[in-house]
Amino acid sequence: MGRNDRRRGHNNGNSSQKKNASQKERGGRQHGQRHEPKRPPVSFEIQQQMRKDMAETEAAIREFKAHAPVCELCGQPIADVASAMTHKDSGNPVHFDCIVKMLAEREQLRDKDRLTYIGNGKFAVLHFENIHDMRHFSIVKEIEWEKRDGERAAWRDEVAGLYSKVK
Repeated sequence: MGRNDRRRGHNNGNSSQKKNASQKERGGRQHGQRHEPKRPPVSFEIQQQMRKDMAETEAAIREFKAHAPVCELCGQPIADVASAMTHKDSGNPVHFDCIVKMLAEREQLRDKDRLTYIGNGKFAVLHFENIHDMRHFSIVKEIEWEKRDGERAAWRDEVAGLYSKVK
């Protein structure tokens, strides 16, 4: 027996292929395969109910997609309704990114200024002394986009109702 015969990585006739083949012959599972537990059979009534629930969900999804709101600023459908905001003047839904783009064009930002969302329907122009150090800044201007006291937009209620049918 040589020096390297007992070291790891050498095939001493006990390869994993041989082990897998012998386990397969005995009906065992092969190396790397997970054991799937056997599931009890599902009754016919439960299967019917599951099909009915799936059909209702699919119908709700189709209805939700058919009523997808369109951004007033760019004219594209709003896929991520959760991040949409209400247009300040009209009350219609708009993309968050479209608002940021519009405000960045309207506000004349200097080199070390950035436009950011600060929450509660407000944006702000921030001034950084060192643009690489984002911890130290001052708020130059606050821009109130959605009023906190205002009534909730009608399109939000409609989308929320459709969304609850999907979930």
